[in-house]
Amino acid sequence: MARKPIPETIRSLFSTEDVAPDDTGNKPSIEDRPAEARRVVKRISALVAEHRLASQALNVELGAPELGLVIHALRDHAKGGRGELKLDAVDELKAHCLQRLFDELVEEPSNILYTTQTSSKSVRYDAMDLSFWLECLTLLEKQST
Repeated sequence: MARKPIPETIRSLFSTEDVAPDDTGNKPSIEDRPAEARRVVKRISALVAEHRLASQALNVELGAPELGLVIHALRDHAKGGRGELKLDAVDELKAHCLQRLFDELVEEPSNILYTTQTSSKSVRYDAMDLSFWLECLTLLEKQST
């Protein structure tokens, strides 16, 4: 069986040029910010409720103080920090439940997508802006106290 000749030039799969990040402030604007924040907080609250229910099966209560620890770590993470939970005074089982809740919620800003029509045939999907995420965390904290 004869081999096909290998072309002298091969098209690169990836660009080797340095591409600057889009810092033009081209983020989608949220038309009804309060309504959108309520939608996001409702979604987050549902996740918190699932974790509270699962924790009850382990005889662990996740109340407002514990949620406050998670929200504090989420804020720190969103601002570029390490986002570590301060669990010094918490038993091992509760610490595990809180860490699992944090691990799930820290992914939420990238799971909530907004669409921007870029042409008549294409749509761009953007993850949630971190400043809006911080607003939603504040709303969640106010709602849970």
